[in-house]
Amino acid sequence: MIRRPVSRRGFLRGMAQAGAALPLSALLHRSALAAEGGGVPRALFVFIPDGCAPELWHPSGDTYNFTLPRMTDPLESVRQHCVFLSGLNMYSGGSTHEGGVAKVLTATGDISMDVFIGQYFKDQTPHASIHLGVASNHQNGSGYMSYLGSGQPISPEDNPLSAYERMFGPPGGVEDIENRRKLSVLDAAMGDLNTLQTRLGQAQRQKLELHMESLREVENRILAADQAGAGACSQPDWNREGWTIPEGYNSYPKYHDRDDQFATVGKLQMDLAVQALSCDMTRSLSLQWSHPVSPTHLQPETGASQRHHDSSHFDASNLASAENFVLYKRWFTEQFAYLLRELDAQPEGDGTLLDNTVIFLCSELGHSSRHDHRNMPFVLAGRAGGLETGRALDYSSAHNGDGETHAKLLVSIANAVGIPINSFGYTGHGDGPLQGLYA
Repeated sequence: MIRRPVSRRGFLRGMAQAGAALPLSALLHRSALAAEGGGVPRALFVFIPDGCAPELWHPSGDTYNFTLPRMTDPLESVRQHCVFLSGLNMYSGGSTHEGGVAKVLTATGDISMDVFIGQYFKDQTPHASIHLGVASNHQNGSGYMSYLGSGQPISPEDNPLSAYERMFGPPGGVEDIENRRKLSVLDAAMGDLNTLQTRLGQAQRQKLELHMESLREVENRILAADQAGAGACSQPDWNREGWTIPEGYNSYPKYHDRDDQFATVGKLQMDLAVQALSCDMTRSLSLQWSHPVSPTHLQPETGASQRHHDSSHFDASNLASAENFVLYKRWFTEQFAYLLRELDAQPEGDGTLLDNTVIFLCSELGHSSRHDHRNMPFVLAGRAGGLETGRALDYSSAHNGDGETHAKLLVSIANAVGIPINSFGYTGHGDGPLQGLYA
């Protein structure tokens, strides 16, 4: 077990958890961050299904002067926030869809990186890690990307209303949460403190009183800081359209799993992810769009005439499938661009939430038709850990042209949020972080 010294913020947050409800704890912690003028590093993992066509995904050109092809050019508007990675392979472990999704965040180890980061910071946030999905459980026979341990996959929460309630409490409880926010944490614990005072000698009582006065001063500064932001945490403005599940709906598939709800649910989950990270509900969050062998059909949104997985089986003799697959990948990268813009729109400390977050866009296959795990469609974004963005990095020449292991990328992500590891899972091509990402 990893143990760390308790900070002033940690002590206050512990008092908040002991004396009030969970949302109040999150509010105080977020206000403390704002009061100190900074932010904490976070990690966000985003999965899109069924790989890519590498020649239509990876940039052409050099490190700083590159052109995005059709599948990724929706990211042109946010390229300054991204690092486009090519030449990374996933080695060992299982093959095809099932093997790929099982190792994309584990690198053939037992635990996935999103869970690993969450466990590292679990004593500092209300939730260790949060796992959201968009129809990720619907007809899923191919697996999930998050693992609590060996053979223990985590099923994401696909219903945004349920996800909201787990994080922020019942939707109808906003007024009560707002009232609790106004309460003093010290006042809530005063009964216990008074009892403690009766058991202490005079010198110890004086020390306790001085300590309580100091805590009161700190508490007042925290509660005065960033009140607008604190209000946003007690009343998250994430479901602006009032999306809900029709009363009495009891059909298959579940309402939130339906194709005609896919885009709406996805936006809600992205907005909720931004809110959760902004309120410091967790330091690690994953969002899984559908799943490998995705049955999703987004005809109105993309114009595609096939389901997602069917279109991924493209070849030179099936140009219609190839075009449909391009349409799907463009739609998914458009969603990723939206997510980055929303993170960048959230002020935090002297910058934005994007400045304090590392975001990993991933899939379970490299070349979709070949079902391989080479030249994976990976994009890194955000500036946590000092990531130099606005670049395209090619690792295909590593190891005598064999390419580099993606396990080193996972090490780099852990390092970016302040976890000092040198290996994670697979080490057949060496250990350490991925060279060139960070100064």
